[in-house]
Amino acid sequence: QAMQFDPNISHDERDYYENEAREYYAENFPHISYRGFVGFNYANSTSLEPRLEAPYYFPIHYMEPIIGNEAAIDLDYHASGSRKRTVLSCMNNGEPALTDRLRLVQETDAVAYGVVLMTPGVNLTSQVDVWPKDLASIVIRIPDLLKRAAENQEEDAEVYLYDNDDSGGAPLFLGAARVINRGLGAGADLRPIEEITLDTLRGSAPDLRTEEVVKAANKNWTVVVHAVDGTFEADHLLPILGGCIMFVAACGLAYWVVTNTLRIQKLNQMKAAADAERAALIVDNANQAAKAERELNDFIAHEVRNPVAAAMAATTFVRAAVNEEEPLRSQEDIQSTRDDIDIVANALKFVNDLLRNMLDLHKASNKQMKVTLSPADLMHDVMEPVHAMLQRRDTKISFVLDCPDDLYVNTDRLRLKQVMMNLGRNSVKFVEEGFVRLRADVIDGNVELSVEDSGPGVPEEKRDKLFNKFQESLDMLSQGTGIGLHLCKNLVDLMGGEIFLDSDYHSGIKGYPGARIVVRLNQQPLHPDHHEFSTHSYRSHSKAEDGDLHDDQQNTVSSKTAPLTARSDDGNLEPLELPYKISVLFVDDDPILRKLFIRTARTVAPNWDFRQASNGETALQLVEENSFDLVFMDMYMASVEKQLLGTETVVQLRQKGYQNRICGLSANDKESEFLEAGADVFSFKPFPCEKKTLTNELCRILYYNHPGAEVRTIEPQYARDVSVSGSSASAEEASPDEASSEFKSLDQ
Repeated sequence: QAMQFDPNISHDERDYYENEAREYYAENFPHISYRGFVGFNYANSTSLEPRLEAPYYFPIHYMEPIIGNEAAIDLDYHASGSRKRTVLSCMNNGEPALTDRLRLVQETDAVAYGVVLMTPGVNLTSQVDVWPKDLASIVIRIPDLLKRAAENQEEDAEVYLYDNDDSGGAPLFLGAARVINRGLGAGADLRPIEEITLDTLRGSAPDLRTEEVVKAANKNWTVVVHAVDGTFEADHLLPILGGCIMFVAACGLAYWVVTNTLRIQKLNQMKAAADAERAALIVDNANQAAKAERELNDFIAHEVRNPVAAAMAATTFVRAAVNEEEPLRSQEDIQSTRDDIDIVANALKFVNDLLRNMLDLHKASNKQMKVTLSPADLMHDVMEPVHAMLQRRDTKISFVLDCPDDLYVNTDRLRLKQVMMNLGRNSVKFVEEGFVRLRADVIDGNVELSVEDSGPGVPEEKRDKLFNKFQESLDMLSQGTGIGLHLCKNLVDLMGGEIFLDSDYHSGIKGYPGARIVVRLNQQPLHPDHHEFSTHSYRSHSKAEDGDLHDDQQNTVSSKTAPLTARSDDGNLEPLELPYKISVLFVDDDPILRKLFIRTARTVAPNWDFRQASNGETALQLVEENSFDLVFMDMYMASVEKQLLGTETVVQLRQKGYQNRICGLSANDKESEFLEAGADVFSFKPFPCEKKTLTNELCRILYYNHPGAEVRTIEPQYARDVSVSGSSASAEEASPDEASSEFKSLDQ
């Protein structure tokens, strides 16, 4: 039926051999659905199942032929029953062994049985405890064995085969057939005979029957030949039957010893080659990673050194000016100090932009940054905000906006705005006098955006490297970090678009050819009827437009901002206000950040009551002892005895029944982690210092996801004129009930 090789495979090697077989059958026998190691896991199992975990296995890993025997692929002989006993006999005795009568897994005839002959081969080593290890086996189908033995039978007869050493204790019927001679040299036909016990057979016509016991491996088989017409001589059949058994067994073993040896040699060669290739790849990747890390360190050191040195020098001048006996006596001293403060602010802004851009670049390059395409109004959602953010006072640059008022497109408005903002700021660096134009239009059926300027243009030799990572700055003062345009390219690629330099552009100003960078979205414009116009639902600070465009950009927005609004009783939209007095817990392990946050928040909410905690454990204790309307929770905090992450603290707060507002905080994008833990909203550190932006951010934190809360572009209104006194109001100014009712008014 089949010749097989059954290697001894440990549990640790199982995955390797299963994967090897899965690849082999997928490539050479795609019709076979490979299941891994299978077996009869229990003594009473009647069907094959995935093999349970065991210390080792003896699966049918190699087999010929495969076609017709698919069900036996990687059948573990060591699973249970007769097969397992035969495996143990071979391994313990080092001798061939036969199984009891089996119903073969690939058998289709209703009354046909088979046996498996297993052998550990011949010990060719002198080493101790290395043999036996693997098994070779041959599946013998009893009807085929009888047919092979009776091919040259000249007389009609009935042949019966019994296993005297069956584990059941009594001779067990293996098979029987009536042999009908077809004539001289023509062979014989076999007709199967139903099962009959040996005792019953012995009780019928003893004079027409011959019986003999033959040795078959570790078993004794009884062969009974029953004459049909009384003229049968059984002496020739018995030697032929025994010889065929031994011949088939010897041929099978010889075949498998040769083929298995050759295949193992080939597999070992392939494995050695794969290991060598894998080791070479590991070394190469390690070298590439080390090189990239060196380049990154050199780049950061180079880009950060100059602005930090400038900030340190300016700080020294400021310290000297304010420490004089009569500091800032003249208007010249005041202006000089202001200039030094601007130097410090610009240097810190440069470093902050560098780090933020590198973080975005890392996300985009590793496909970790996701884009969400949705209908967007290019004029109001993208171009107007970027145009407003680029505006600067005391400048000779004219900022021009050229965009149709009804141009809609399917895009990620946040990332597109980030791209246009980076391109616009890049142009501003190169234009001393002239214009920067933001343009959007439909070209050849697709939406295109561009940023044009009247600067010195891009040198010919640098155009093909314009969007490379860590590209050397193009301006004479080396103001750029070399990653802004590369980040733009990554973001545009993520949105499925293209970005390129228009080599044919000229600004029209003599001596200033300028540059034009085009963003082709590869998107057709949407018809206004299909655009679901809205006032843009408010998103969290980590995803909102002003969040990713950085604090310095927020502070340059024109007077039109977007405070949170709600529907009043008459249906009109009115701006939401900060509650007059609430209790706030700020949790952060950095005492300086805690102090600065409270100082900043009191500029717009002087009557709020602030408490502090340096870690999650302290926060849990304070919440149990006090009532807080709002909790700010940092992500990473350290404690001497125990360390709790901010998300872990949020989970415990919710488990303890805290139902009020929780805002997650981090300098990294941890919004999904905090929201999954149970926080209501997330905000990036540090908080903005500009009053309008800070007020909007605190309103968003307090009211985000509340029913009826919206954002629309209106002139900001404030219910109270807050003074920056640095001190909080006393607790008697508002009762807890008044504060709570004001804080919860939106829900009511």
